[in-house]
Amino acid sequence: MSEINKVVERHLTLAPAEVSAAGDAIQAQNALLIQRQHFSFEQLLPADLAAALELIQEPLPTDPLSAVLTLLCGYSGLLPLGMRVAASHQYSVPCNLFLANVAPSGVAKTAVKQRLIDDPAKELRLHYKLRHQNATERWREACKGVKKDERPPAPKPLFPHLQDYTPEALAIQLELHEADGMGLLIVRDEIAGLLQAVEADSKRGRGTGEAQLLELFDGTGTTSIRVDGGSRHYERSHVSLLGNIQPLKLKELVNGEDSTGKFARFLFNQLPVMPLALRDEDPSEQERHDHDKAQWLLKQCAERFHQLTPTSLELDQPARAHLNRWFHGHQIQAQLPGTASVKAALLGKTSGHALRLAGLFHLTAHLREPEQRLKININTMELATEIVDQLVEETLLFHQHQPTITTVLMERLHSYSWNGGQPKPLRWQEAKQKVCTTQALRDCGAKGFAEVVRQLETSGYGHCNDETPVTYIASKAMAA
Repeated sequence: MSEINKVVERHLTLAPAEVSAAGDAIQAQNALLIQRQHFSFEQLLPADLAAALELIQEPLPTDPLSAVLTLLCGYSGLLPLGMRVAASHQYSVPCNLFLANVAPSGVAKTAVKQRLIDDPAKELRLHYKLRHQNATERWREACKGVKKDERPPAPKPLFPHLQDYTPEALAIQLELHEADGMGLLIVRDEIAGLLQAVEADSKRGRGTGEAQLLELFDGTGTTSIRVDGGSRHYERSHVSLLGNIQPLKLKELVNGEDSTGKFARFLFNQLPVMPLALRDEDPSEQERHDHDKAQWLLKQCAERFHQLTPTSLELDQPARAHLNRWFHGHQIQAQLPGTASVKAALLGKTSGHALRLAGLFHLTAHLREPEQRLKININTMELATEIVDQLVEETLLFHQHQPTITTVLMERLHSYSWNGGQPKPLRWQEAKQKVCTTQALRDCGAKGFAEVVRQLETSGYGHCNDETPVTYIASKAMAA
C-alpha cells in the first residue's frame, strides 16, 4: 500500500473548515518552496564548482540548495580533525554537518547519495584501502619467524566513509582517526535504521548510542572502560553524517518530542518530489567531455578539503554581530511558554548550524588559496542564516502539517488539470474516474469536488466556471 493511500484511509469526510485549512497548508508549503527557489548554484558556490555540480545533478531530483547541501556534507566529513568555526574566542564548533535528505520512496534518494557523496570521494576511499593493504603486507613480512605473542599489533584500517557501526566499534575507530588527524563521514542510505538502533540501545542496550551521537555532533571525545573490552579514549572527533529518510518514518520517529535535541542536530532537507530527468538521445562527445570534467572537479575539491591544514575559522565583527542578533531572536522564540519541544530544540541549535554552514561556504570559496584565508564575512554569514531559516521553517511546517484527504485531493486535482503545463478543464465525472483512485477520495462526491476546486481558485491556482456542474482549470503550477 502506498504512503498516500495509508494517509487518506484515515480521513473519510470533507468539511468546509477542513477545505479551508487544507488550502492554507498548501499555500504555506508552496510559499516556502518558492522561497527555496531563490537559492542558485552561482549564489552558493564558486563559478566553476557551481557549473560542475549543476551539470552532475541535472538528471537527479534535486534543486540547487539540495545538491549543494548534500555535496558540502560529503566534503565536511573529509575535513581534518581540528577544523573548527569560532563565533568568539570562547565558543567554536567543528566544521561538520548532520544532514538528512527527506523524500518518499521512489524519489531516487540513493542516486543523489551516489552521485554527490560516494563518487567525489571514491579515490580517497581507494587510497585508504590500499594504504591498509600495504601496511598489512609489511606487517606480515615483519612478523615472519616471530612468535605470535611477540608480534606487534596488526595495522587497523582508516575509513573516510563508514556505513554501519556499533557504538563500541565506532569508539575504537575514532581513536585511530584522532591519532591520524582524520575526519569521518557516516553515510546511511536509510538513516531511520541508525536512529531506531540508537533508540533501541537507549531502551534495551547499554544506552551509549544516543549519548555518543549527541557528542559526535559537538566534536567532543570520550573515555570509557569495559570489563571485556579494555579502555577507549579520544579527546576530540570530527564526524559528519549523511542519510536519507522517508517523511512518514521521520514523523513516526520524532512524534512531536525531541527532549535530548537529537533531531535538532540534523538539518532536514526536503528533496523535490519530481521524476528523474532521463534522456532518450545518445550524449554527444562534447557532453561526455563536459561530464567527465565536472566529475573530475568534484573529486579534486574533495581531495583539497581532505588536505587542508586544520585551523579555527573566525568571524569578522559584522558577521558576528549579525549572527548574535539573529540567534537572539531564535532564543526568545524557543523560551516562550508553550513552545513545542521540537521547535524549541530546533531553534536552540540554529547558531551552531549557521556557523558550520558559514565555515563550509568560506572554505569552498577559498579552496585554492587556503594560506590567504580571511575571516568569514557578513555576506557568507547572512547566506548561512538564510539557509538555516529556510530549512527550519520547512521542518516546522512538516511537523505541523498532517496530510488529510482534503490536501491529497486538492493536490491531485490540480496536478491533473495542470497537465504538465498544458492545462485542461476538469469536472467531477472525469475526476472520479481518473483522479480519485481510492474509495476515500471518491467519497468526497460532487459537492466535495466543488468545495475543493473553489478553494484552489481562492488560493490562486486556477479558475472555476459559474455553472453547474463545476469545471476547474489550473492556471499555474504548484511549487511542489
